[in-house]
Amino acid sequence: MSVCMADLKAMYKEAFDAFVREEYDVSIAAYQRLLEANSGFALGYQGLAEAHSRSGQLDDAITAIRKAIELEPEEGLYHTSLSRFLQMQGKIPEAEEAAAIANRLQTG
Repeated sequence: MSVCMADLKAMYKEAFDAFVREEYDVSIAAYQRLLEANSGFALGYQGLAEAHSRSGQLDDAITAIRKAIELEPEEGLYHTSLSRFLQMQGKIPEAEEAAAIANRLQTG
């Protein structure tokens, strides 16, 4: 499926707007449609992860944010998010490791 950048931006806005309205199931579905159209859109995985997190689906949030990290390993925001999700699961050593990576990337 070939989607132009304008369409991707519109799809992202739709997903983000649902997130802001706290319609997390709608947001998750919209992010999933976006990622079906372009599986290389790392920021889409970040949004999906946040929506899963707000829905209490931490395993899914971690899976999504790890995909964003796989696509853009130098983006500190993604490592910060991973750290938060791991901390919420009580996985403190892993959370601290992700936070240290984020800090190293952000202070570069």
